[in-house]
Amino acid sequence: MAGTNPYTGLDDPDGQPFLFRGDVDVRAKAMQRVVAMEKGDDAVAWTLDSLREDEDTATVTVGEFAGEPIVIFWKPGQASALETSSVASGREVGTVGVFSPVVEDQTLTFQAEGDSFIDEETGSTWNILGEATDGPLTGETLEPITHLRTFWFSWSTFRPDTELIEERP
Repeated sequence: MAGTNPYTGLDDPDGQPFLFRGDVDVRAKAMQRVVAMEKGDDAVAWTLDSLREDEDTATVTVGEFAGEPIVIFWKPGQASALETSSVASGREVGTVGVFSPVVEDQTLTFQAEGDSFIDEETGSTWNILGEATDGPLTGETLEPITHLRTFWFSWSTFRPDTELIEERP
């Protein structure tokens, strides 16, 4: 049947990884969802919980990675496909975009407003894909930062040197 999950509970944040036999880095729960990135010797992961305030409100998180500024957009609207037998009934995990906030040599400062993101410098409206959809910068695109959305046990197994960020700045 369409929209059903045969692996109910597979991503329970308090659960253990299915068929995983290695050691779990205990700095976070094994099944904690993270947004992670690496570049050379640098690796960082933000827990999904650190990127959002609640399940209903978009957020902006400002950070730095490999010596460069980054901005992480999070907005609600995506359910976990692995929690319940009905994919649509899974808990809110949201959607994430990670970008360089620099446009035309100007570092933009963002705030979340509804399902959009507004830069304070020009008042332009941006979507989760980093595209300006309204305002003076309409048509501009933020440079995406390559990232992976995965479970902590998976990421930390391959990058045990990762800096883990668990709280909102």
